[in-house]
Order: sequence, then structure tokens, then C-alpha cells
Amino acid sequence: MIDTGRFDRRQLFRTASAAGISTWLGGLVARRGNGNDDGRNSSPYQRCITLWMQGGPSQIDTFDPKPGTETGGPMSAVATNVPGMTLCESLSSLAGHAQDLCLLRSVGSTQGEHERASHLLHTGFERIDSFPRPSLGAFVSNRFGTQDVPGFVTLGNQAFGPAFMGTTHGPFVISDLKSTTETIRRVQRRSNRLELIGELNARFVGRSRDTALGRRADQIESLQRLLNSPFADALDLSAENTLTRDRYGDSEFGRNVLVARRLLETGVKYVEVQMPGWDTHVGNFPAVTRLCQQLQPAWIALMQDLKSSGLWNDTLILWMGEFGRTPLINGQNGRDHYPQAIPVTLAGHSVGGKVIGSTGTDGRDHSDSPSSVADLMYTLMTMLGVDAQRDYITDFGSPTSATDDGKLIEGII
Repeated sequence: MIDTGRFDRRQLFRTASAAGISTWLGGLVARRGNGNDDGRNSSPYQRCITLWMQGGPSQIDTFDPKPGTETGGPMSAVATNVPGMTLCESLSSLAGHAQDLCLLRSVGSTQGEHERASHLLHTGFERIDSFPRPSLGAFVSNRFGTQDVPGFVTLGNQAFGPAFMGTTHGPFVISDLKSTTETIRRVQRRSNRLELIGELNARFVGRSRDTALGRRADQIESLQRLLNSPFADALDLSAENTLTRDRYGDSEFGRNVLVARRLLETGVKYVEVQMPGWDTHVGNFPAVTRLCQQLQPAWIALMQDLKSSGLWNDTLILWMGEFGRTPLINGQNGRDHYPQAIPVTLAGHSVGGKVIGSTGTDGRDHSDSPSSVADLMYTLMTMLGVDAQRDYITDFGSPTSATDDGKLIEGII
């Protein structure tokens, strides 16, 4: 091998690592043409955007208002054009799109600690450190497979991996959009050098049959394709027109949702956009109002653009957090953790205009159509074409189920 610029090659991969690229590159070659679509499991949705409300959003102050009760708080309810569906005034703009929303009001768990609840809502299983479980995004990536772009992207600082699905289906993590975009630009400026290194390595591999070097050559080739693909362009909002950016809102969350939509257009199948700030033990009501002012324009613009682009019919939007908040208001004008009621809202072509379950007049009655997180995961998998009934083989070589004895939540599909 002619080792031209060893430092340059290593520097390229260090730079790629800083952008969250290198781990994903490790599985890209195996990813090509991969996918678990054998034609037996058709699905209404081919892609998903999850809006993750990090900290645990208050159900009463968003999608399950209780006006005029002890637990209702100071905000009023807003009527919609869907019978039986009211939203809190914090979501008054979104209320005008009720026909596109499906509210799940009876999902609950027993897990009220942030990290463990987040694991549960991402995987459908209680966390066992010695037995990691794949997240929903990994299952969707495995189901569809992709060509040259990640199947699963996370915009935020909290990522749940692929476990026994393998790094091929792990998340491409963008914890900071601006720094990631700048890093990709730096790598792109060196793309000619990267191409030369790849060509020289490929020639040597052809002569020497060096397996390890062959894998690195494949990674260089994959990185080159990624940098030249629409995926890299989708992360750069400078080319997006001002009107579109304004519609999503002048917030980090709004920009990330816009990027998520652009990523779907490049072939990414699952994107999670995280919005921190929902752990409202103190000052719940002004905090929720502020957060919803960022949430609504981005969500509404996303739905509008999916409809105009033709992606609406087979894209599922999922809104949730790790748990809900207590009906009773604490002494600091806040609400505490309340896993008994986890607010979940879906948006999509065939799910809208529905309310599933109830928490009673004051938010404390969970007897109407209760559903577990395993049920939620089973339902989401079914909607996204993942076979929730089949067994998967773990890293230990043993079979395991996709969900923890989940069943379909009736009334959604």
C-alpha cells in the first residue's frame, strides 16, 4: 500500500467521529440492500418522526385538559372539530388540526425515573443492563434497510442503540446541528484527498486481500458517498428559503424538525427530534406555555409540508415523553412525575380524529381502556411494518420477542 498522508486519513476519521459519522459507517456496508421486508408484513407507514418531550410532559396541560377541577390548573380547554377531543389552551393552534391527531390517553407504566422510563418508552422493555434491547428506531431501520444514508437519526443528546440489531441499525446521532454541519463541511473540503486515499487503498486490497484494510476502504467509500449525498445537504439549512424556516419557528427544536423532514426526503426512515425542558417540578404552567409556543409551529409546518410533498400518506408522527405529570399541583406551582398516565399523540393520514381511552374527570381514573407501554410498542411496530410477533436472535444466540407481551391497542388502525 502507498500510505500517502497517514495523518490525513486518521484526521478525516477523527473529524467524522466528531460528527457522529464513524460509528454508523461501521455498519453501512452490511446495510446496503439490507432490510427485513419479505413482503409478508405490509404496513400503512413507511417512515416515522418521533417528537420526544424530554423530561415528561404534562398530559393535563397539553392533550388531556381538566378545566374547572382541582387538578386542572389555570389553563382552559379548547374545543376542536372532533367530537370528544379537547386540547389545552397551550395547544390552541394545534387544535385546528385535530382531524390529523390521534390522542392516546390511557397508556401507563410503573416506571417514574427518567432514565429507566426513557428506556422503557424507546424499547418497550424495562431496562436490564446485562440485556440491552433495540429501540423502535433500530427495528424500523432493520425492517426497511437503506442505501448510503442512515436508516435511523437522532437529533438530540439522548440516544438508544440497536442492541442485538447491530451497529448497522444504530442511530446517527446529531447532538448539535450547527457543529455537525460545520464538521461535515470540513470533511467535504477534504473530499478529493479522501477519494485519493480510497483509490490507493482499494488497489492495495485487490493485490493483498487484506480484510481489515478492505473494511476501512469500504468505510472510506461509504463516507465519500454520504458526503456527496442529499443527506449531507439536508443538514444544512442555509439553502432553505426564509419563509419555510420561519414557519417552523425560530427555535432549536423548530430547526431540528425542519431537518427531520428534509432527512425523510433523502430516504431516512426514522428520525427522533428531542425537546428538553419538560421536567416541570417548578413553575409548570409558564414552562409548558413557552414550550408549546415552540412545539406548535414546528409540528403544524411539518404536517403541512408532508402533505404537500406527498410523504403524508405513509409517514407517522409520534409525540410522547417518558411519563406524564401528577394531576395534583405541588407547592411550587409544578407537577411531579406520573407514569400512570403517559400522554401519547399520533399524527398521520389514517389515524386522525380519534381519542383512545380516558383518565376521568380529574385525571386520576385509569380504568378506561388501559394500555401498557408494551401494547404501545406492539401497536407502533405493527403500524410501521415491523413484525412484532416474530422472535429475534440476541447476541447470546437465544431467541427473544420484539415486545414484552404487547398487544394491539384497539381503535387506532
